[in-house]
Amino acid sequence: MSADQCRKLASSLQSQNPGHPRPVLIQVAQLCREKQHSKAIELLQQFSEKHPKSASGIKLTMAQLYLTQGHVTKACDILRSIEDFRYKPGMISALVTMYSHEEDIDSAIDVLSQAIQYYQRTQPGSSAHLSLVREAANFKLRYGRKKEAISDLEQLWKQNKKDIHNLAQLISAYSLVDQEKAKSLSKHLPSPDTMSFKVDVDELENSHGATYVRKKPAKVTGENVAKEEG
Repeated sequence: MSADQCRKLASSLQSQNPGHPRPVLIQVAQLCREKQHSKAIELLQQFSEKHPKSASGIKLTMAQLYLTQGHVTKACDILRSIEDFRYKPGMISALVTMYSHEEDIDSAIDVLSQAIQYYQRTQPGSSAHLSLVREAANFKLRYGRKKEAISDLEQLWKQNKKDIHNLAQLISAYSLVDQEKAKSLSKHLPSPDTMSFKVDVDELENSHGATYVRKKPAKVTGENVAKEEG
């Protein structure tokens, strides 16, 4: 199909159903073939403003065009404006990855925080909600944001107070801002009589926590019995 035929088809379809995105996508495809990406984005923007209820697919196409041009932040802005997909796990993960690639850690954290607030309102305590809280905590710790991770770590610990790994992360984070709180929390660590800690100091500094194993009772062998009797 030639460029003129493509434009005529798009124009005909648009006159029949002005609010349908297909005619615009046909025009955009032709503009992209002609390397007129800026004009294609402008066309998509105009349609999304005129027909916001039909704009989800249009905005995804717009974001894709921005990405092909290397405009990652603009693509993220468009994706975050799509209400239908904004809090989907796949979208959250994609946004965090793209912002991280741009070294915009604050925006990545903001995406996670808004998603957590959404699930806190709609599905509090659900696996999806707690999974996001864990992802946010790990992300903040990975980028040295221990203080910012405290609220997430506290929420996780309240949900599961048997999670020693999470407790170790929480104590490590609090040690930077509130020594008394860190000391108070350390009282919840298992007793040395029942637990043997293997703490990697460097790892704990990076807030990956501590690992632990239960102490096993020593095996009584024939040799030991003989020694005791002797």
